[in-house]
Amino acid sequence: MSKRLIAVLALALVAGLAFSPAYAEVQNVKVSGDIIASGVARNHFNLAAGAAGDKKNIDQSLFMTQTRVRIDADLTDNVMATVRLINERVWNGQNDTNSSGSDNINLDLAYVTLKEFLYSPLTLTIGRQEMSFGNSLIIGRAQVPSGKINIPTDLTERKAFDAIRATLDYDPLVVDLVYAKVNSQDTTRKNDTNLGGINATYALNKKVNLSAYYFLKSDNNDGTSASKGKADKVNTVGALVSATPIDNLTMSLEGAFQFGKNDGATDTSINYNQHNAYAIQAMADYTFAKVKMTPKIGASYTLLSGNKSGDASTEKGWDSMFYDQKLGNIAYALLAFSDLSVYNLRASCKPVEDVTLSMLYGYFDMASVKRGTWTYNSQHFYDGTNRYISGANLREGKRHLGDEIDVTATYDYTEDVQFGLTAGIFVPGKVWDVEKQTATQLIGSMKVVF
Repeated sequence: MSKRLIAVLALALVAGLAFSPAYAEVQNVKVSGDIIASGVARNHFNLAAGAAGDKKNIDQSLFMTQTRVRIDADLTDNVMATVRLINERVWNGQNDTNSSGSDNINLDLAYVTLKEFLYSPLTLTIGRQEMSFGNSLIIGRAQVPSGKINIPTDLTERKAFDAIRATLDYDPLVVDLVYAKVNSQDTTRKNDTNLGGINATYALNKKVNLSAYYFLKSDNNDGTSASKGKADKVNTVGALVSATPIDNLTMSLEGAFQFGKNDGATDTSINYNQHNAYAIQAMADYTFAKVKMTPKIGASYTLLSGNKSGDASTEKGWDSMFYDQKLGNIAYALLAFSDLSVYNLRASCKPVEDVTLSMLYGYFDMASVKRGTWTYNSQHFYDGTNRYISGANLREGKRHLGDEIDVTATYDYTEDVQFGLTAGIFVPGKVWDVEKQTATQLIGSMKVVF
């Protein structure tokens, strides 16, 4: 009897070892995250006054909370896994519904990092991840489609791409090769939006960094289930020089050119076939490190090409790609990142140890002068679905879009808690076809990092 029992137990042990799941060895787990609670007040964000008693699309007053929880796990040697969950919601008591998206907990990051993968300089990152190159003029933030969140899309913390990234570190040369699936139609063949490219950065010395890149966005998705046939293809090639010529002075100059074909365009009112556009951006910042209150000043100029009047064969408007830059807090929400000529001045100081005051001024022109009827759509959505400015007519022969001033104060209450208050005003220029209202914004926030 005992021999039979021993034999049965031994067989069970062998079966358990053979069929039990294998688990990765977890050497270290780190849990972190942040909570941002904000109050937002926006007025005349469509730059127009509505009918009497009608404030829809013009004024916003809301509270919102953005919560992120992140888990980083070190597994076996050179293998790491990262997961981050996110919830962004307007305060609505217990009235949240799945249809609004406000009570959803979404996957913000989910990727695996394999260091020294097959080859010691190679790091492979697979999954939903954040990617940013240079000054984020080209790649920095994935676009949030309309209808996915119910907070203003310009205020979202979501940036991640579903991507594969291979990083080759040949110090001082670092090369990144990326492929991202921006949009995928599961039931329709060849109706996706894809991003691929390469970015190479070389540290010439301790003061100068050189970068060169090429990215291809292939867009065969028109927002419906129908395939467009051939894809719209935008090739972006460019270079960035970043330098610190003297202590506390940082400077950069970036230039990029876009070319391709709009073979998949479904809008019959647009006859553009070829795509030729360009962007130029120069920045400089200087910190008075040895001066009381540590003042800092800076300036920049950004030029994004636009369509010239009467040219119906070539699209010359800059494709915004996946940029992550705020040339003005209000302008970021209202203006498209194309056909722009922008001058920025900025300054900051620390009047006391834990308080920082900053100011940003922006002068916004269109890069090209329009003739005839022209309509304008804003870059972002005020409720996650509807644009702040939709189809506004622009005045013929005018270029000035407006002027903006933003003032921000931040208070580091502790190492983990920061309070912020930012106020902004955008004064519309003469390009708008009717008299426009001045847009204003006030945002107070508390951020806790853990």
